[in-house]
Amino acid sequence: MPREWRGGLPITYHVGPGPAKVHLKVESNWDIKPIYDVIARIPGSEFPDQWIIRGNHHDAWVNGAEDPISGQVALLEEARSMSELVKQGWKPKRTIIFCAWDGEEPGLLGSTEWVETHQDELRKKAVMYVNSDTNGRGFLGIEGSHTLEHFINGVARDVKDPETGLSVLRRTQLYSIAHPEGESGRQELRSRTDLRIGALGSGSDYAPFLDFAGIASINLGFGGESGGGIYHSAYDDFYWYTHFADTDFVYGRALSQTAGTALMRMADAELLPFDFHDFADTVHTYIGELKKLLKDRQTEIEETNKELDEGVFTAVADPKRTSVPPARKAFPPYLNFAPLENADAALTEGADRFNKALAAARAKGDLSIDAQTLAEVNGLLIQSERRLTSDAGLPGRPWYKHQIYAPGAYTGYGVKTLPAVREAMEQENWKQAEEQVPLVAKVLEDEAALIDEITRQLSATRSGKPVEAAE
Repeated sequence: MPREWRGGLPITYHVGPGPAKVHLKVESNWDIKPIYDVIARIPGSEFPDQWIIRGNHHDAWVNGAEDPISGQVALLEEARSMSELVKQGWKPKRTIIFCAWDGEEPGLLGSTEWVETHQDELRKKAVMYVNSDTNGRGFLGIEGSHTLEHFINGVARDVKDPETGLSVLRRTQLYSIAHPEGESGRQELRSRTDLRIGALGSGSDYAPFLDFAGIASINLGFGGESGGGIYHSAYDDFYWYTHFADTDFVYGRALSQTAGTALMRMADAELLPFDFHDFADTVHTYIGELKKLLKDRQTEIEETNKELDEGVFTAVADPKRTSVPPARKAFPPYLNFAPLENADAALTEGADRFNKALAAARAKGDLSIDAQTLAEVNGLLIQSERRLTSDAGLPGRPWYKHQIYAPGAYTGYGVKTLPAVREAMEQENWKQAEEQVPLVAKVLEDEAALIDEITRQLSATRSGKPVEAAE
């Protein structure tokens, strides 16, 4: 066996078929045990049926100082701080719900069962879900719904990094400049108004909220300067955490400040701070990636087939070693991306109109929206993430409803964007990819129509014209 494949046992390592047989006996514990979610809420004073949800799991594989307690204590501090504010007379306009999930490690059990049990109510009432899991020392990581990208940038801009004094957003931006994805990435980091946030795959309790229920979600956590190889082991304990991770707990405080600020701003906002410019820009990049993926695959297969015809693989192979040339593949067909491109244009134009209407209203120093229209607009904003889901779900995976983000079928936690089309292309199922393009485009067109309806409501109210009920 190649040296880099060998283990540390005092045996000769082999690869390939042989006469050796192994009898493997597996013992598994299939006992059924109860799990416990802990749910607490602060009722909203004006909009009690609009929910801002905050969650972190409390179960661990062994000791769990970093995973998950470092995130859970931040959530508890947020809850404690807000309870003190309530005692002093503060009441959030919207209901804030704190959740400590159980059974996350075996399979996101506590959060998934809770979301599935309350799915009808959540789809009507849930505004945003904020998740954390592990937390350490270093840089703020943000992933989530891009309709919240502008909002969470504003939050991170106002929280100070406890060790440098920079804002946590600025420090993360400078870290990204120091570690760019290509020179163009560095240029964008310096020029783009908002720092891009990552897309969510799986691996923590945001999955049922975003992937299944279509609730706009954000995942937060600091890290990058506290690695130690203790993940899911008995070494993830209080001693390790206080000696090698967030030794002074200052980044635990920073996480509480970041998530707590997000909760309070969303809970008390007059007009819910969803933004569609960053979302449209992100979808545009995803569609560009699909087109590039097809072109690269066509180029790769065309070149491989040409080298097979020329006898390249046979000629350059070592005659004394066994090798097999790659199989010939059919040239990938040209896919019709026009429906996605048209939806992309509609989304971009709709987002621009929305931003102009909002800017014009704010230029007057007052949104000038009557209470009824404000309620209708906020209702539409809440539903904006739901519009990105499909009742049918992804091909072969109907539980995953979201059409913009999903964990890859074969990538574990890793995200796939526009997954219905992208995964079909990656698996060279060109027929399915062609079928999924117009379906995903329809989801984006519906989102663009919703944005236009919100814009119409804002513009009609500002101009003094009567506002019709939202469709």
